[in-house]
Amino acid sequence: MTRRVASLILCGGVAVLGSACATKSFVQKEVGATESKLTQQMSATETKLRETSDRAEEDRQAIDVADQRLNGLDMRVGVVGARASNAETQANVATGTARDVEARLSQRLASRNRYRLLDTKVVYFDSGQTEIRRQDFNELEDAAKALTADPNAMLELQGFADSRGSDRSNRELARERVETVMRYLVQRHGIELRQLRAISMGKVTLGADEKASPETLARARRVDIRLLAPWSSWEDSQDSVSQREPTAGEPTATVTPAPQGPATMSALPADPMPRTQAARIDAPGRGRLPEFLKTITPRDLGQ
Repeated sequence: MTRRVASLILCGGVAVLGSACATKSFVQKEVGATESKLTQQMSATETKLRETSDRAEEDRQAIDVADQRLNGLDMRVGVVGARASNAETQANVATGTARDVEARLSQRLASRNRYRLLDTKVVYFDSGQTEIRRQDFNELEDAAKALTADPNAMLELQGFADSRGSDRSNRELARERVETVMRYLVQRHGIELRQLRAISMGKVTLGADEKASPETLARARRVDIRLLAPWSSWEDSQDSVSQREPTAGEPTATVTPAPQGPATMSALPADPMPRTQAARIDAPGRGRLPEFLKTITPRDLGQ
């Protein structure tokens, strides 16, 4: 009985030991398989992490390239904006210039008949004479140069005689003196008749406080020469030499008779008459008007 129990116990222990050994091997096998799976999963995870890191690096580089392109685009946009601003400024300047040109053109059209007095000269004559004195040639030379330099300029000639004699004879004498000056400018210097305007003013009436002295009479026997230029032509000449603009106090001139007294004077001629012959008239030279008309051709008259 005892042996049988001992045998049973022994067999049971052996069975338990065998079962335990089988369980340990199974566990070891399962643990090994699990470790292998975990190792494979960790290796795959590491590979994915590396790939993700590489992709992140590539994305970062792509972002850097995109940032650089955006910065370049911003610079280009800034340049385009600056050019647009410059173009707008130039357009505004061009618009202002066009308006200024339009205003100047309108002003010129409005002032096309306005003239500016540039200079005045005087040519004196001896009593009863219409010939130009040698000492007055320089005055006419200067006037001719001014007309040649500016084809739009013109001369206004006003002839006078002294207060002696009749009104009719003095008007004729004053006219002949003006025509003598015109003939000299046309024949000697080729001045066009369109640049000359002449009028006979007749005798110079003495003032209430003036006396018919030789000096007063000598000053009356003259031709006043007024050099006129269109206002626009004068402005062009001022712009070309960068001079100042005319002030409000500077006068303009229109083609109207000048004051009786000359603005500038050459050396006055000596009165050839003695004081005892003060009653002698400033007689006109007869027969000279037809000669002057013979010297004018239809071309000079613009026909």
